Parts: sequence; structure tokens; C-alpha cells
Amino acid sequence: MREISIPLLFYCVLFGQTDRWTESLNYHAYFSGIHVAEAELKIGEQQIGGKSSVIHILYQAKTISVTDYIFPINDKINIDVDSKTWTPISVKKVVREGKYKHDSFTQFLPEENIFIYKKDTISYAPPVHDPYSLIYLFRKKTLSPGNKFQLNTIDGRKITQLQFDVSSIETIRVPAGEFDALKVTPKRTDGKPFKNAGQLTIWYSTEIDKLPVKISIKLKFGSLNLELANVD
Repeated sequence: MREISIPLLFYCVLFGQTDRWTESLNYHAYFSGIHVAEAELKIGEQQIGGKSSVIHILYQAKTISVTDYIFPINDKINIDVDSKTWTPISVKKVVREGKYKHDSFTQFLPEENIFIYKKDTISYAPPVHDPYSLIYLFRKKTLSPGNKFQLNTIDGRKITQLQFDVSSIETIRVPAGEFDALKVTPKRTDGKPFKNAGQLTIWYSTEIDKLPVKISIKLKFGSLNLELANVD
């Protein structure tokens, strides 16, 4: 049984029944079983330049305790997506991971089928989705074991086609409680491995709000798990 309750009314507010809404999903991050960081996915609706409403997504992660001295992480990613198509309008990344630093801004011009990444103008065939808004896009879909979805995803200059397989329903225990959850696993349609040979899995609760209760990345040198701690 689930130990926290998200009322149906909240779901109606979240998915378009009013003109403004917010949600914050807070996660504990574990590396090979050790609690190393806190992460947050925050979402809201806003107006930009008098245009129709857009969805704003904020992802941020920061290491805690001793980990912050050994390998500090302080990432912040802001994404604006179209409220009707859930395709990106802009993506701003500020990534600080150990000695690695990455700052970038991507602007999408879908009416011209181009996006501008740093100083490069790149043509693309819409629709494309960024990895963070995809997490929310699947919450709007009807998910059942056996479902398969193919979507184009963008990261930096690269556009990759992924197939998402909904394979099973599993019982998942996380700090927020116990959930029956749908297991969703993406893979590249070209057969190539993900960066660092990682394997990504997302578990969505079977309840109406489809909370992403756990996100797992298996790597060559360990595993990284984001486990839902609470919902604000």
C-alpha cells in the first residue's frame, strides 16, 4: 500500500484543469546503495512574452555530506516546453560535477525546423523531446505492460531515436512509500549503447498521477538510483 496520498483534485490541477499549477518531486540519490545527493524535479506553468502558456521544468541535484567534498555535484537545468505538444522551447544547463563544468543554452525554432545550440544552428525534423520533459510526457500517456513508444530525443547537438518498452508492473519501495509501478525501459533503435554503457529504467506508479517513483541508471562502475522521497 502507498504511504502518501496525492488527492485526485491535485492531479486535475496538475494536468491542465486550471491555468496555473506546480509540483515538486524530491528524490534521494544513491550510488551503489550509498546516499550521496538530493535531487528535485519541479514543474509549473507560466506565460512567456504574451504567448500561450508554456511548461517550465527545473531539475537540480546537489551532493550531500562527505560526498560534497570528494566529488561535488551542483547541477541545475531549466527547460521550457510547449504546453500542447510537450516539445522543447529552450533548454539551459549549468552542470558542475567534480572538475567538469558545462554551461549551455539551446533555443528551438520549430516553425523553421531549426535549433540553436551555443553558436551552431542545426536543422531537425520535429517533433523532438528533451530527456527531462519526457519524464512528464509519459505521465500523460496510457501505460500498460506491452506498450512500446518511439520518440526522438535531443541532448546537445545530438538527436537520437529511442524506443520505450513498458515491460511489467513491480512493487517498488522508496522513501516516499511502497508503490505498484510500471517499469519503462528505453533503448536506442540503432542498437548502440547509451553513454558510458549505461542502462536507464523508470518506474511510474500505477495510480492516476503516474508518479516517477524511481529512476535507475546502471553503469560500468556502479548504479545510480533516484528514489522518490516526497511530493510538494
